[in-house]
Amino acid sequence: MPDEVSDLTPMLSPDTESSVLIKSTSSRGNKYKNAITMIVLFLINLLNYMDRFAIAGVLEQIQDYFDIGDAEAGLLQTVFVCSYMALAPLFGYLGDRYSRKLMIILGVTLWSITTIAGSFVPKHLFWLFVLLRSLVGVGEASYSCVAPTIIADIFTHDMRTRMLAVFNIAVPLGGGLGYIVGSYVSKTFHDWRWALRVTPVFGAICVILLIVLVTEPVRGSADGAHMQKKSSWLSDVKNVIKIKSFLLITLGFTWVAFALGSLSWWGPIFLQKAHKLANGSEDSKDKANVSLYFGMITCGAGIIGVLLGSEIARRYRKRNPRGDPIVCGVAVLLAIPFLFCVLLLSKDYIVLTWIFIFIAETLLCSNWALITDMLMYIIIPTRRSTASSILIFIMHLLGDASSPYIIGEISDFFRKGADDDLSNWVSLRNALMLTPFVAILGGAAFLFAAMFIIQDRRRAEETIESMKISNNFGLSENA
Repeated sequence: MPDEVSDLTPMLSPDTESSVLIKSTSSRGNKYKNAITMIVLFLINLLNYMDRFAIAGVLEQIQDYFDIGDAEAGLLQTVFVCSYMALAPLFGYLGDRYSRKLMIILGVTLWSITTIAGSFVPKHLFWLFVLLRSLVGVGEASYSCVAPTIIADIFTHDMRTRMLAVFNIAVPLGGGLGYIVGSYVSKTFHDWRWALRVTPVFGAICVILLIVLVTEPVRGSADGAHMQKKSSWLSDVKNVIKIKSFLLITLGFTWVAFALGSLSWWGPIFLQKAHKLANGSEDSKDKANVSLYFGMITCGAGIIGVLLGSEIARRYRKRNPRGDPIVCGVAVLLAIPFLFCVLLLSKDYIVLTWIFIFIAETLLCSNWALITDMLMYIIIPTRRSTASSILIFIMHLLGDASSPYIIGEISDFFRKGADDDLSNWVSLRNALMLTPFVAILGGAAFLFAAMFIIQDRRRAEETIESMKISNNFGLSENA
């Protein structure tokens, strides 16, 4: 940048030259602030999913500790996601009107406190453990509804796509690390409760970083329209649910979340049972290894899937503006055969099963960033938190809030009182067979969304452009 300024110097007056230098310094300062904000939000998202799946990595130990069955084990995830889902509309409302930074600080603090508190619950108070897991969901809801909207307000166009991809890498990466940290910390300390005492420490560090380093951007600033919220929440909801592509994307994400939620929750236990049948005996070291392998595959597949999906969509979008939902839909449908193979072959073909898990997770994770990106460009800035909260509410209500419990209940039904190793594996496999069929519906919904994505994006851009004109002329517009 200094070279560019020096080249212009002969043509500039002293005042003009100063303004260029100030603008250059300001631009560098903004890039630095944006990078810091992005890093902190990424770290919080990483911890968010590490905390969520650390329990899945030690789920069998939790079942032994509290003496509970599959249905109650699935209930742990269900109550977490239900509270997360139920509070999402509230935080969506607040996120479009008040300080998003403050909401994130309070949210991270709450889920850190409740997570560590859960590690001290005695074995005869399972209901208290369930309650604390639900409160963790409250804290996470306040973060998830608003963090993507902050990213959308500091980046735009292809850079926004890339940064949302980076942000969403934390979903599979954090989930994978959750399995690994959960299983190996519990193994090191010979107590599963230590698995819940890792993320709260880093949560406290993130709160400090938020307070000291992060500056909240003005809503709509990246799009050049500084919008002030003046419409009611009910009006926002009515406008959002009129957007056809939004509804179809939400349904697609919901059905994919049903499949991913149940597989993520029950996957390690299902594979542990398969390994036990293949080896003819149970080995505590093998249990830890299954969680480790599952976590490593989730991390690797998630990173590759998110980056690959975003890059393919970014390139394809230049030739076909409907590219984002098409890439999402095709990727989900391609994953279906591999999901069936995982469920059918896991007992007899262990290595092949791990390969198919990697391929399936890569394909399913490829839509994470694209969904957020589509949401940001079909919704105007002052309704993005509300739209995110609606998506979160529906996605969890019909998706991963209910799926772990439903799969647990179906598994208990197929078991019919039998308690041998083969019956345990078969019953859980039969229950998990539901997930590929549900995922097919998700892939179809994404493809239908491609029919409406262009007109919905154009409508949002026209609204933002009208706000720019209004701002230039000093007019007051309802957002």
